[in-house]
Amino acid sequence: MEIPHIFRQLGFSDKEIKVYLALLSSGTSSVRKIAKDTDLNRGPVYEALKSLRETGLVAVYQKHKKPYFLAEDPEKLIEVVERREQGIIALKRQVNELLPELKSLHAHGDDRPSVKYYEGMKGLGIVLKDIIATMTELGGEREYRAFSAPVLREYICRNFPNFTKERIARQIRGRVLVVGRGSEEWPLIEQRCIQTEASVPTYTYIYGPKVAFISLDENESPVGVIVEDARVAETQRIIFENAWNSPNVERRVAMAATIEEHL
Repeated sequence: MEIPHIFRQLGFSDKEIKVYLALLSSGTSSVRKIAKDTDLNRGPVYEALKSLRETGLVAVYQKHKKPYFLAEDPEKLIEVVERREQGIIALKRQVNELLPELKSLHAHGDDRPSVKYYEGMKGLGIVLKDIIATMTELGGEREYRAFSAPVLREYICRNFPNFTKERIARQIRGRVLVVGRGSEEWPLIEQRCIQTEASVPTYTYIYGPKVAFISLDENESPVGVIVEDARVAETQRIIFENAWNSPNVERRVAMAATIEEHL
């Protein structure tokens, strides 16, 4: 494999490659000599030398008040590769952190259901923000429906207190079917209870044209799925309304007395 190709793989420009290889073969040189050896104008030579010095491949010293340049030991290239490798690892980590947010912005060009998957605390935060944003955009009477699972309810309240504060601030109401034991009362939330000994692993939000499912994996890390499809959401609303009006549901229509005590 030819040498210039390797340098291009490392991100060096053709001008930087010419200047570095000229210095390797000719030794200490002035800008004038480098320009002559590479058939480049002085301006591009200065730019290439500046970049190569920042990378650590070229050194400079003064002689008779004029700058002279020399190539560093080629072993310095290993350090360049290692730095690039570390940069790629850091970039990969940043991209992974951004993926949930980027996925939430991903638009589909047809009417097929959109399914978005989120992991971890940051991913769950995006799901909850989407509920607030979607309900706010709907305007009019803002009310979501939810099937509340005890473990997930406590997890969300403990780790995302701002979700409730933001919901109250935007006057977003909710009707919640509490599966299992009851929960404390919250402003703008009407609750009814389904008494069961069965363990329910998923918290479900039905809001606008979307349904969000939240659960915890085997490592107690949150996992969220948003299904965006008006037909799916309407089906979930029908199921919710039938359960909400069932005679087997314990009706708890009282709400917290004041909003301020929860802010």
